[in-house]
Amino acid sequence: MRAALKIFAGIIAIGLIVYGMSPWSTEERWLLCLWSATLLGGFAVWPVRRQRSTGIYGGTQNLAMVLVIGFSMLTLQLLYLQVVKAGAIYSRTVTDDNGNITSNARPVIAGMKVKRGTIFDSQGAVLAENVVTSDDFSYRTYPIADTYNIEAFAHVLGFASTVYGLAGIEDSYNAYLTGERGSSWQSIQNDLLNHPQEGHNLQLTINAALQQRAYDALGGRVGSVVVLDVKTGAVRALVGYPAFDPRQLTLNTSADNWSSQTQNITAYWQSLLSDESHPLINRPLQGQYPPGSTFKTVTAVGVLNSPEVGKPEEISCPNEFQADPQVSMEFAVHNAVQDEANYIAAAYGPDFGLDAVYAYSCNTAFAQYGLRLQANGNRLLEEQAKRFHVYPPSQAPDHGDMTDLPSSPSLLYVQEDGYWNRPAAIADTAFGQGQLLVTPLEMAQVAQAIANGGDMMKPYLVERVMSNANKVVYQAQPKKIGTPLSGAVARRMFQAMRAVIEKGWPGAQAAAVPGYVVGGKSGTAENPLGAPHAWFIEIGPLDDPKYAVAVMVENGGEGTSVGGALAGQVMQAALEINP
Repeated sequence: MRAALKIFAGIIAIGLIVYGMSPWSTEERWLLCLWSATLLGGFAVWPVRRQRSTGIYGGTQNLAMVLVIGFSMLTLQLLYLQVVKAGAIYSRTVTDDNGNITSNARPVIAGMKVKRGTIFDSQGAVLAENVVTSDDFSYRTYPIADTYNIEAFAHVLGFASTVYGLAGIEDSYNAYLTGERGSSWQSIQNDLLNHPQEGHNLQLTINAALQQRAYDALGGRVGSVVVLDVKTGAVRALVGYPAFDPRQLTLNTSADNWSSQTQNITAYWQSLLSDESHPLINRPLQGQYPPGSTFKTVTAVGVLNSPEVGKPEEISCPNEFQADPQVSMEFAVHNAVQDEANYIAAAYGPDFGLDAVYAYSCNTAFAQYGLRLQANGNRLLEEQAKRFHVYPPSQAPDHGDMTDLPSSPSLLYVQEDGYWNRPAAIADTAFGQGQLLVTPLEMAQVAQAIANGGDMMKPYLVERVMSNANKVVYQAQPKKIGTPLSGAVARRMFQAMRAVIEKGWPGAQAAAVPGYVVGGKSGTAENPLGAPHAWFIEIGPLDDPKYAVAVMVENGGEGTSVGGALAGQVMQAALEINP
């Protein structure tokens, strides 16, 4: 019985060591496993070494056994630190409360001697490349800054800083850019022979000229611009303002005074952290905002997908609508324009339907649509939102559909305390308010799916990765990630979105593009922190859609005119450049 217990203890000890060294364990668990395994292992092996003799010889044998167990414990700890966790310890960084980063100097110095791969735009323009100095150090330069404003590319490129690490594409594709991935054997050879390490080159989907035009169109206003290729989901422009200058975070290793440069880099970093406009945030991908009336596009698709429930042509546009008779009238839905039904009737006649209330963005009409879709336990509005990847919080993924860069998910609501079961909440959500939080990328994806006949494509920024010998290491493949509407419904939405610009409020005409037929939807999103956010989504040309555009100006005011003018400029640039 005793022998069986010792065998069992030995097996448990080995299992604890294996688990403690596994990727699922933590440092605290490892120490607990190590001490537990030491006690169990000592119990298991002690009788094997125990001597029957008495006196100093037996005591010496016992002491030797204690030393063997102790040294075994130290050996396992060294194995854990120097082999299992060597990589994590080597590259570990610590950020304090002031944003200062402390890290191991060796990987920083080694990284300064790696010739990172070059980053190109879709047409081959060099966005970022490394220059090698006479002493074999290497540093990042940005040739695109000779032609365009480097800040227009900041949130896509990110930075490669010896002081503050990596961000953007420099971070997410670092393994390719340093050559660690895609040429493992060559990397091992370079390490063994002490040869300089060279990375692979990246070709992005963005077009530098369009990126600059979109940045210029924002005109210094805080906001976002996203342009997607309708057929593939490729990102042709991704701009956020304010931004930053990655050159000021880069150490020029060819300069004589590194200390002075480091001080300048630190000062610039601190200025970015203290800037209340948060220039380091990638707003197009990570900013979460109420979408306003652009979300009526999702509700409209839900109504057209389920016409027997939504009844798209049986609708009214009263000045106010009480979603829940048990709630005070002060919480009723109101239209932005008094007597809006009269304007609609003047353009469409008295028997108007979905196209009319969509073109004139009638809040009370879409509140009614939303309640119809959710009535009798159908939950059709919620299901339609999920098909466009706008999720209830309990079902939301950790990130958005963009995986080349960090992106945030879009949420149908925030609270899980029964909020979504309230008629007033459903009504508010249906016309784009309530607790909705979406990213500009999400609304661009909504437009893209409609323009693509119902097929929603995964957005991506990296077209391919190439070796220095121009061998393709990685090639992106367009990927369908959903079909939130049918082709017939998409064509009907073309009609409704065209009406917004051609027959809706006069301000929306600013989104028109001379020589092309385009469609869109404005949004004026109320928010509790200031003036409304100005939104606009646009697709075009409608006879053969190529681009989907989403723009958002924080606290920009009227979505129809402000958002429409911005979207129109960006769409015109996309159609002229035709990336």
